[in-house]
Amino acid sequence: MGLQHPLKPGAALRLLTSSGEVTVTAEDRDDLDVEPPDRRVEMKDGGRTAEVKARSGSLRVRCPTGTDVSVGAISGRIRLAGQFGSVKVSAVSGHIEIDSASGDVDVRSVSGHLSVNACGGRCQLNTKSGSIRIGRVEKAARVSTLSGSVELGTAGEDEVEVKSISGRVTVRVAEGKRPHIKVRTLSGKLRCDCPQGTDFDIKASTFSGSVEVTGP
Repeated sequence: MGLQHPLKPGAALRLLTSSGEVTVTAEDRDDLDVEPPDRRVEMKDGGRTAEVKARSGSLRVRCPTGTDVSVGAISGRIRLAGQFGSVKVSAVSGHIEIDSASGDVDVRSVSGHLSVNACGGRCQLNTKSGSIRIGRVEKAARVSTLSGSVELGTAGEDEVEVKSISGRVTVRVAEGKRPHIKVRTLSGKLRCDCPQGTDFDIKASTFSGSVEVTGP
């Protein structure tokens, strides 16, 4: 148990850290719990945003379910467990894992694996080195990696765009959806085992790597 801080209903959470593991857990509560308790916590924007700062070392925060969260970090693993609102993460290095967001997800990293289990809005993931995995995205998805595989599941309601230099690309399409597929590759093969149509676009470009589009 860390130090509890009062939180206005609907307040967002902003975390800033240089190095160290960051863990944020969304749960049934109405306040903020921060460990270690000596981390700096400030209320910004008239109490609409709680800002937590840490120069180094691990940071563990518990917040209400559905909270909008943004994280800025230089190095270290980032783990968001539970159900959040919108999520934005910017990091230089380190694996980033997000359980579930009802809103949009925007993650940018120079190196490290990126993983999102569920996104209820738009999902944008970018890394120069590392694999990318999206369990299911409900709306548009834009994914970019220079080196690393991409695995993505889509509800088929909006466009999916994947850009990769090297690495296998796999897109899983929800049952009953018929995508229009556009693929550009210099060295690689396209394999599609689901019916094509005009429900939504799948755009994939890769320099070296296969592209596979499958059903559920």
